[in-house]
Amino acid sequence: MKVEFLLTGHLATYANCYGILTDKAAIVVDPGKYTLEVAQFLKDNADKTRLILITHAHYDHIGGALQLREDTGVKIAIGKNEEFALSDRSFNLSGRFTPAIPAFNADYTIEDEEEFTVGDITVKAFETPGHTVGGMCYLINDCLFSGDMLFYETVGRVDLPGGNMGDMKESLDRMMWLFDDDVKVYSGHGEMTTIGHEREYNPYLR
Repeated sequence: MKVEFLLTGHLATYANCYGILTDKAAIVVDPGKYTLEVAQFLKDNADKTRLILITHAHYDHIGGALQLREDTGVKIAIGKNEEFALSDRSFNLSGRFTPAIPAFNADYTIEDEEEFTVGDITVKAFETPGHTVGGMCYLINDCLFSGDMLFYETVGRVDLPGGNMGDMKESLDRMMWLFDDDVKVYSGHGEMTTIGHEREYNPYLR
């Protein structure tokens, strides 16, 4: 399995967007902005099973999803309790920092602890509220796509609509209990880390 950074950006503009590629599958995680590179990744792998996978519905994680679906025909999946925010600007913050994103719906919604396959990729989903109401983390092999729940030596903010520090603490505790130290963490912003590193150095986990 290969994980590519398709898009990286500043917190105020857009998020890390990842491409996950195997012999039979291609997944884009959190297309916060439409770019030709992200679209080409999906088009180049049209012979494989493909999916656009969203961790949470903030504008900087969903901004390119609708156009990608229109251009490539690839379906969109998001957590069941987060889908409403795709069409609710008060929650997705669309229009506050960037031009408004047209309301849209997901093709699939995902439950907590649901396991599903995309081609030859098995995805295990975990609902991790705190940064948003129904944000998800996705475990693929030894790689955790954490959205804005967990970053390198810090965690996501809780002062936006749907954020809650109590929920955040519970989600972080659950993540530390569920995942081994060697699990790689691909965050919504910033550099890659590991569960072991965060367990030792993240002040929010001490």
